[in-house]
Amino acid sequence: MLGAMTVMEKTRLLSFLEERSQEDWLRALAEIGPAIHPVDREATRIWFAFWPLELHDALAGSPDPPDPPDPKQVARLMDLEGNWRLEEQIDSSVNFLYGAHFWARVKNAVVAEAEATTDSLAATIRSIAQKAASPERVDPSLVLGITAVGLMTLRQVGLERFERSKDTRAASPLLPQDPAKVLARRERKSADGLFTFLKGVNRKWDVRWEERRTDGVFRAINGQDIAMAGGDTGADYRHLDYRRPAGPVPVECRVGSCGYCWIGLLAGRENLTPMTSFERERLRYFGYDAVNGLEDTHPLIRLACQSQCQGDVTLTISPWNGELDRRHDEARKKLGTA
Repeated sequence: MLGAMTVMEKTRLLSFLEERSQEDWLRALAEIGPAIHPVDREATRIWFAFWPLELHDALAGSPDPPDPPDPKQVARLMDLEGNWRLEEQIDSSVNFLYGAHFWARVKNAVVAEAEATTDSLAATIRSIAQKAASPERVDPSLVLGITAVGLMTLRQVGLERFERSKDTRAASPLLPQDPAKVLARRERKSADGLFTFLKGVNRKWDVRWEERRTDGVFRAINGQDIAMAGGDTGADYRHLDYRRPAGPVPVECRVGSCGYCWIGLLAGRENLTPMTSFERERLRYFGYDAVNGLEDTHPLIRLACQSQCQGDVTLTISPWNGELDRRHDEARKKLGTA
């Protein structure tokens, strides 16, 4: 119970988190990464790519001067589109993580430790994950990634907003409940994958873009890029996201210029063509590459229009796009807050 805690006590952990830079968070992720269950090892890093501290800080501006910039003005200067407001989707942002099954428990564990102090971000994540796992009688590795997500969510949305959501479950967590079966489903080969020697150049691959939907998969011709293959479905998904008029993947330019179609690869990234220097430069330009290895030829974050299928893949789609890396300093300067 938090009723007896003072505001000062409840903000001690948040103060610690606010002192950590984006690089500190990425180092902590690298430290705990091997201990995260394989079902969420990639998904955790993808979440941190979709919700980087850099995005939050760009919109929040500097505390000096005391009047922060208008986030809507900053968003326009950064060409943000979609829904980039984490505070509006605290419980839906985690839906592609298996740990979403334990989201309410993790949030409560984070709030319960709001007065804790520590010198290590990685140690804080481990400690809270252990406390969240005990009542659920689950392996702490299954909640380690989602605990890191919970702490970063607290850091970005603030204690008051985070506390209001602490008992809310994630919407439609991944099924089946057995994480081994989730991994097995991601590794399962399509019919073309099983009989490639019979298909020749006419092979097609499964692109699973939403694991929680029975219809969350489309087919890609061998060598076809993901964005084009999604457009071939002929379906309009603007009821999910106005950026999706031609298939489940957001598209506009189809040539790497707009940044609409950035995706995270949950499984099968080795089944895409290697990243080109052009795609690498575009990801860097947009600021999407925070969790990609500098020399990784098949990284976690890709542009769908630049990624050709050579096998089955499972992906998740970012709810926003923009020009984060290049534009946030420029935006703040124009608004007189830098």
